Amino acid sequence: VASLAKLVCLSSAVHQICFMVSSQMPYAIGQVQDAGLIFLSRMATSIAMAIGAQELSQDETEDPDLRNKRIASTAVVLLGISTAALGLVLVLVGRARLAKFVSYLPMPVIGGYLAFIGFFCIEAGLSLCTGLAITGIQDWGKLFGYKPMILSLPGMGCGLLLCVVARKATNEAVLPAVMVLIPMVFYAIG
Repeated sequence: VASLAKLVCLSSAVHQICFMVSSQMPYAIGQVQDAGLIFLSRMATSIAMAIGAQELSQDETEDPDLRNKRIASTAVVLLGISTAALGLVLVLVGRARLAKFVSYLPMPVIGGYLAFIGFFCIEAGLSLCTGLAITGIQDWGKLFGYKPMILSLPGMGCGLLLCVVARKATNEAVLPAVMVLIPMVFYAIG
């Protein structure tokens, strides 16, 4: 996991540098979007589950860590290919000037997409807070134990705090300050 986290950080840095160097807008900032990561996360989970469901090979029986390496390498390669293919399609759509047709998407479709992103972010946050695998609404029952509830309270409280600050703050520096303050308090307490 540590090597994959380093790979994500490196790819984010490369993405930001490429965006900064090639952008025609002098004030542009490139950043990895959470919406795309949601789909990549689902793809990686599917890859891990598909490989995990296969019978152990002779090599994997002798080296138990080999399966994890196979899952990680397969996921990294397939996610890289998928991301490159999507990037190519987006460039082609931009070059063909077809982006204007996005405005014809019905508002319920856009709303449903954004609602799914929010739902997934809540699931992922609760999963990180509790250490439980929450992959769908059927797993939410796991959260109603005493320990998962206690573990999820700080995350839900911080989420609520961010919502209140985003809606009520009159100074534009307050929300970024709270976003920096939350992890600082977390690591100071922990």
